[in-house]
Amino acid sequence: MGEVYLKRNNILFKSAIILLLLIGLLLRCYFTEWNKPLTGDEVGYNKMVYQLLDKGIYGYTPYGTSITPNAFTTPGYPIFLAICYSIFGYHNGNPPIMQIQLFQILIQLICSLLLYLIATKLFSRRIVGLLVMACYLLHPTFILSSSYILTETLYGLFNLLFIFLLIHSINKKNKTILFLLGFTFGVCILIRPAILPFLFILIFYFFIREKDKKLKYKLMDSVFLIIGFFVTMLPWWIRNVISLDKIVLLAEQAGNPLLWGAYPNNPFPDIDPLMKPEDMGKIAINRIINGFKNEPFTYLEWYTWGKLRYLVEDIFPGTSYITKDYFRSIHIISVILGVIGLIFMTIKRNLSSGLILFMFFLTNILVYLPFAPVSRYFYSALPLCLIGLGQLFYFLVTFRIDLNKTSSVNKNPRL
Repeated sequence: MGEVYLKRNNILFKSAIILLLLIGLLLRCYFTEWNKPLTGDEVGYNKMVYQLLDKGIYGYTPYGTSITPNAFTTPGYPIFLAICYSIFGYHNGNPPIMQIQLFQILIQLICSLLLYLIATKLFSRRIVGLLVMACYLLHPTFILSSSYILTETLYGLFNLLFIFLLIHSINKKNKTILFLLGFTFGVCILIRPAILPFLFILIFYFFIREKDKKLKYKLMDSVFLIIGFFVTMLPWWIRNVISLDKIVLLAEQAGNPLLWGAYPNNPFPDIDPLMKPEDMGKIAINRIINGFKNEPFTYLEWYTWGKLRYLVEDIFPGTSYITKDYFRSIHIISVILGVIGLIFMTIKRNLSSGLILFMFFLTNILVYLPFAPVSRYFYSALPLCLIGLGQLFYFLVTFRIDLNKTSSVNKNPRL
């Protein structure tokens, strides 16, 4: 009877996963704006990839074409696009937008499976994994973002792969997992570099987590993590030294979003997008210094709660009726509940997975507060909120089981 029950249970869960994937696929196919016109950063990426493939020059200029190499943006997403252009073709000025959109939808489905595995591993309940997976597949952010030729979808895949390896590294620290953890984090940095500070938090975490472990073993954990990271980043660093005759560790675009975020309560200031990034950076730093000096409370509010409000309250990318007020309210409530769940995880699990996931969530928020207040920057934190929701789902599931056990004991006092 036990074996029959387990087989039936496995079939049920596999069927539920397939059904969720099918629903997720249909929703994305329906809401995707197929072959959409390119706008904003998409235009720059498209010109960048044409130039890279046709002239061998790696350079990005917003709303223009770079005639010389630069390191304005990290190469993770441009290389992904270049591979797609090479495979699907880009003749007569027509980039393979539809094929990339299809590829990104596939990536989204893989992300949902990764989130299922993460939640199932964390909470040891497949039903919790299914609920978290369903939240991901039904959330407008993840339904709509695959339409856009932007970094979010690809970054989301490696962000979740990093979290998956991070959870495994906590429970089983072997050299391979730690190397892969560092390698995957490096890929994340090559796509969206702002999260780099978390590497130092993670190394510190490895040192404080196991107090009884000898120092040399703690150092070895960090060494394999750092080696994996360096293996990923080294080609980019070498390229910058050879092509640009200077060391560029990440990218040179920081001045652009930094200036866009330097105008309190004005997310769309009148800025010349063709201004040089270094000039933007200088203007931004001057505005920030003078702002905190002359209007400290205004700038303090803007660089904390002010920008956080913009990050959370709008659904990225917000171009469909499924992002209107009703769904936005659900989104905000789910974020609040997710944060509460992450806090519960931290309290319950002490120095294990709860704390490090909460620190990763905070890092994903804090590193973007200096920059432009756009909902795109909340994309990487949102899956962590869904994991926090998983903690609340776990409470409900286990509470119901405990309640059923108590009821059974009351009915059968001999048990």
